[in-house]
Amino acid sequence: MYYFIINPNSRSGTGLRIWRQLEQQLKNQQISYQAYLTEYVGHARKLAHTLSDSAVPRTIVVLGGDGTVNEVLDGLILSDHITLGYIPAGSGNDFARGLGIPQNPRKALDCILHHGQIREIRLGQVKADGKTHRFGTSTGIGYDASICHENLSSPLKKMLNRLHLGKLSYVLIGIRQFFLWKPAAVTLYLDDRRRLFFPKTYFAAAMNLPCEGGGFRFCPKASPDTPYLDVCVAENITKGKFICLLPLAFFGRHTRFQGVHLYRCRKLVIQSAVLLPVHRDGESGGYQSELIINLENMPLKVIVPVI
Repeated sequence: MYYFIINPNSRSGTGLRIWRQLEQQLKNQQISYQAYLTEYVGHARKLAHTLSDSAVPRTIVVLGGDGTVNEVLDGLILSDHITLGYIPAGSGNDFARGLGIPQNPRKALDCILHHGQIREIRLGQVKADGKTHRFGTSTGIGYDASICHENLSSPLKKMLNRLHLGKLSYVLIGIRQFFLWKPAAVTLYLDDRRRLFFPKTYFAAAMNLPCEGGGFRFCPKASPDTPYLDVCVAENITKGKFICLLPLAFFGRHTRFQGVHLYRCRKLVIQSAVLLPVHRDGESGGYQSELIINLENMPLKVIVPVI
């Protein structure tokens, strides 16, 4: 039995149409399943918690974007009984990209049903303001998070979603935030031992997978198979250099720039004297002055393609 959690509004409102096509594929193959459509923000988290609260082995399949996956990961009760499948239907799809899951929904479903293998990954967790949440791809503070936060309530996003151009809103808001963002002083503590201070920080991100933001390979060597987080910091960079850096980040070649730093640790603490925007897997986490980040002890089984 497969349990599907579907975000009908993903990919600029085409998630439901994608699901109807895949549902017919399930019926044609006489696959047993139950389907649950999300109805509001946070619903996927509640569904994941309910469905994973079982001693019976079951596979939970998510259809949606990185935000929907983030909710599910945050709500899951981790155990040996639970296996996750993912069908990417968002604008960024960094979780799928990082695990090699096909971007095509039909191929992703076929991988889950017939041709996949189990990969155990460790999820990240971030504590802020007394609350702990999980992430699959990345979490961080600064410029990239400001885009996520502004996009949360932007009239531009709503308008472009109606035109099925939701991804364009991130680009346009990203350009706007590029001119508005003021680098801030940030202190990092790696494994409670190493202290790093950056007076003019664009962003600091803890990565569990190589990409965020729809394909920016900020930490090219990040892997969820290891007990480590990869960290990328961009600081003390002129706006001209920063705008040159971003296209190169799609290929992981930004690391040669002075002002870009990569680290690896088991635990990361990010502190700032002022409140800064935070994101988890591209979803706004509000404004915080301290993040405590590490990895879950219990791994999660995910269905991925056979390499």
